[in-house]
Amino acid sequence: MMVVFDPEIEHRVMVCVTPQKSCERLIKRGAERARECNGQFVVIYVNKKQALNKDLKDHKILLELFELAKKLGGTVSILTGEEVYTTLANFSKENKITHIIVGKSLGSAFDAQKSGEVINPLRSAVEKNGITVEVVD
Repeated sequence: MMVVFDPEIEHRVMVCVTPQKSCERLIKRGAERARECNGQFVVIYVNKKQALNKDLKDHKILLELFELAKKLGGTVSILTGEEVYTTLANFSKENKITHIIVGKSLGSAFDAQKSGEVINPLRSAVEKNGITVEVVD
């Protein structure tokens, strides 16, 4: 899905979330970053194709996160893709994103290995295009 940014806006911030309450900090940081650089921000969730039937609790949390994003002046988008980092990298290139905000994984190293690490491959994929990746604790 393509998000339409104001063509006059130079700085575009993409905030990557998962259905976790702790992602509120990422959205607030994205809104703050967009204000600092007179830009716009979008909150993105990537839904893996095999995960379309998520638990209702996850949907509730996502809806709350999306409402917070809208309240703070952002837009939201749900993308679908097998490889999360590839989906995010493609979106960032298509939408001329200048800054990406991601959260440091709160899970274990085993969880990251099982579900696939996102931050380092995403950083490698986008930094060559001049996109800054900020990892928030």
